Amino acid sequence: MHDWDDIRFFLAIVQTGSVSAAAGKLKVNQSTVSRRINNFEKEMNVRLFERLSTGYQLTHEGMELQQRAIRMEEEMFAIERDIMGKNVALHGPIRLTTSLVMVDYLLMPILKAFTQQYPGIEVQLDLSDNNYNISQREADVALRVTRAPVPENLIGRELGAIELGVYAEKNYLRRYLKSKKGRVLHWVGEDNNNVRPDWLHQYTEPIQLLMRTNDVIATTAAVKNGLGVGRLPRLIGEAMPQLVRFEDTPILPNIPLWLLTHVDMRRVSRVKVFNAFLADKIKEAL
Repeated sequence: MHDWDDIRFFLAIVQTGSVSAAAGKLKVNQSTVSRRINNFEKEMNVRLFERLSTGYQLTHEGMELQQRAIRMEEEMFAIERDIMGKNVALHGPIRLTTSLVMVDYLLMPILKAFTQQYPGIEVQLDLSDNNYNISQREADVALRVTRAPVPENLIGRELGAIELGVYAEKNYLRRYLKSKKGRVLHWVGEDNNNVRPDWLHQYTEPIQLLMRTNDVIATTAAVKNGLGVGRLPRLIGEAMPQLVRFEDTPILPNIPLWLLTHVDMRRVSRVKVFNAFLADKIKEAL
């Protein structure tokens, strides 16, 4: 083996299960991935994958190589982080992963102010609620609303809490409060709610589930269009003039907002500046 980059292509297929997905991960053409793997197998004189209709499956030899390749990749990432840790210049990219809600209702004015103050730093936004593997440099910084503990290899800073409330569209709530006989409260529920959610357990009027969603943006759209009441972050509910707080509900628990970075990235000057700026401005906003 004379090209260490072959390991990267090999692991991309192992991690994604197909040539097309590996090509997307590596940002190359599918033909490039196929050619690299075929040449790699010829040079090594071994078959690493079985080409099945359902995808690529490791052979016994491929599984043996997989463990060594993972260790090689981890060492390469460690070297990269160590080199980047010595970078003291306030220029270059920072990859931030967070949710659309955070960007839309909290972050964008803060990011605008940051780029004006530090024009040499390019902010690359990746909007996702997935837990990116920061140790593998898929992201430099993550902003997450979560109650889960911080992984051991990450530095976590709790910036505050996202307050929750139950909201309804003004006209919907007005019609509901005016009705007397057969009054039914419609609600939009998250996937993990029961038939009568815990945030309405003290409410005595009849309740009917009209829609179930797995996304806060979808819940917001349903509530805004008058389908019923829904649980929303207050930073959304208070930002929309057509929504009002539904008061006949118990106080909802807050959810912590965390800023996460890999332990090795804390020495990178632009990351340090970025994290400090975000922490200060978000605490002010919350």
